[in-house]
Amino acid sequence: MKIAIPLFKERVSPHFGSSSRLLLVETNGRTITQEAKWEVGAGSPVEMARRLVDLGVEKLICGGIQSYCKEWLMKKGLIVVDNQKGAAEEIIQNLLQSER
Repeated sequence: MKIAIPLFKERVSPHFGSSSRLLLVETNGRTITQEAKWEVGAGSPVEMARRLVDLGVEKLICGGIQSYCKEWLMKKGLIVVDNQKGAAEEIIQNLLQSER
């Protein structure tokens, strides 16, 4: 699964679209197979949402997100886990531990 987390320094960005930096993580079950921080260069939340779809992201973990962006992403097949806060690496580890 390909997971994206918009970043503010090393933490989850408080609001989707307010950061053009992402933590991209690919997982296989509970194991991280690839991880990279990437500057996507998107200018607006809508552009960021389109970029995530273009990158093949399957799950977005974010802070706040506009309802229209969340709905659009979900219609495109992404799982959106919003209202998250904290260190991005810790959130990924907690997510992987909780998945069965």
